[in-house]
Amino acid sequence: APAPVAEPAEAAAAVALIDLWQDYGFLGLKLTGSSSPGTCVNLPYNFNDIVSSGKAKPGYRCTTWVYANCQGTGFSFNASPGASSFPSWINDKSSSWKCV
Repeated sequence: APAPVAEPAEAAAAVALIDLWQDYGFLGLKLTGSSSPGTCVNLPYNFNDIVSSGKAKPGYRCTTWVYANCQGTGFSFNASPGASSFPSWINDKSSSWKCV
């Protein structure tokens, strides 16, 4: 009889973790970011350096960084109330994010 085929290891499933908006007050273009918790994600080119507000999905705390690969200074926020207005030092400067 053929040897049983081992089931492939389940990769950590990507889940929706963060919502980011182009404008203050959760307005304008919206990006919902999905990943595995604790994994750094670089923003796509069309969302790099334009984010002005954000919310973590319930149960998560998210951080955006001014540089790719979660480098430089980070700004963290939760699901509620979220961050309806990013501080000036990171407004329109986010390049990556991670949620835990």
